Amino acid sequence: MRILLDARRMEIREEVHAYLQETLGFPAYYGRNLDELYECLCELSDTELAVLHREEAGKYYLKVEKALKAAAKENRELCLVFADGQDRHENG
Repeated sequence: MRILLDARRMEIREEVHAYLQETLGFPAYYGRNLDELYECLCELSDTELAVLHREEAGKYYLKVEKALKAAAKENRELCLVFADGQDRHENG
């Protein structure tokens, strides 16, 4: 499954986690913090996350990107790509 993430929507922590929860289909008990984001990403299977508009990202995005990259290293079924073509992280 391919999921598009718009980095422009990643500026205010609370709004970012609400956006990610909805977009990624995280459960209602998702804790809306970076540790929970990492944990939930590590549980995804057969998923490609494509990050768009990285150059226009909000302030909080850099923290989210760290969690995305760490989870992509850990989870063999998670592939992370950036629309600007500069980077690709996947494990397996």
